[in-house]
Amino acid sequence: MENFNVRAAMPADTNTIKQLALDNNMFEPDEMGDFDEMLAGFFSQILDDHYWVVAEAEGSGDIAAAAYFAPEPFADRMWNLYFIASVPNQHGSGAGTVLIEYLEAQLREWGEETARTLIVDTSSLDDYEGARAFYSKRGFVEEARIRDFYGPGDHKVTFWKKLAN
Repeated sequence: MENFNVRAAMPADTNTIKQLALDNNMFEPDEMGDFDEMLAGFFSQILDDHYWVVAEAEGSGDIAAAAYFAPEPFADRMWNLYFIASVPNQHGSGAGTVLIEYLEAQLREWGEETARTLIVDTSSLDDYEGARAFYSKRGFVEEARIRDFYGPGDHKVTFWKKLAN
């Protein structure tokens, strides 16, 4: 398992982050405009409570994974891990775990008055079994399924984790 350093994403990371989404088959190329908006909002600090972080391989500085988390609108101190992805040939390297641990530690450090719970959504399709197992291994509990959310037979699976007592 490699060592990784976590840092805030920078504008120069935009193409790498977008490529992670494409390489992991999370989005189609014509859907990448949403990433441009989310990243631009973060970089311009318009969205001052939205965070993009990357895990770099120690020594090389190559980005191995990226994550995006923000408060869930209209919810009481609930945060959403909207995006997490690692370089496909590095799945299992620990980069995703490092990002999860980092953002959970950050949210806990901000305190219960800021962060109470963390959720993350994924697909029910077989291609996402690894993602569901990843969240379960890190203490997330499957909380809900919304049938046919992403399309016929493709349910939205929401995982939940308590951050504060």
